[in-house]
Amino acid sequence: MFESLDVFVFTLGLTECWRAKADGAVFPLCPGVEGGDFDENKYEFYNQTVSDVIADMTEFNSILQRLNPTSQVILTVSPVPLMATASENQHVLSATTYSKSVLRVAAEELSKMDNIHYFPSYEVITGNYNRGSYYADDLRNVLEDGVSHVMGLFFKHATEGGFSGVPLEEKVEEVAEDKSIKAARELVEVECDEELLGR
Repeated sequence: MFESLDVFVFTLGLTECWRAKADGAVFPLCPGVEGGDFDENKYEFYNQTVSDVIADMTEFNSILQRLNPTSQVILTVSPVPLMATASENQHVLSATTYSKSVLRVAAEELSKMDNIHYFPSYEVITGNYNRGSYYADDLRNVLEDGVSHVMGLFFKHATEGGFSGVPLEEKVEEVAEDKSIKAARELVEVECDEELLGR
């Protein structure tokens, strides 16, 4: 896939993670939540910094460019807030602000590279002008209307030719049957790893 793709879209979601003390391997879930056992002598909580995110994504992009020199990368930031945090002495609201701020700043810095671009789906969903209307009653999950709006804007502004000659509402409805669009919409319904931490 990396050798043949034209555009790679990647959503930055969380900064909190767990890592192995032995070699620094990172896990999206604390070992023991979905399998295995937690051992504080082997694993530790880690909250990534802007520098961490930039370093990881720069390394990935370097590998991608070696495999596929013409590839383009579009970064987005997930608008879904944290359900729980492992940060000591932090409320989940503060932890969410930290996490999303780190990811947004990192995305901005990374987009200075020639082949990396930022698409503001985070701002579209979280903007105060929406009055929270794109969020479900739990104020966490994004509604179908929000996904449709983001996807419509994406295809209008981030694809070749955009929606020329076709009203946005019609085009969104038309592309809804496309497999890639369907998959993107279904992601809203998928339970992410971080949900498991709230159980």
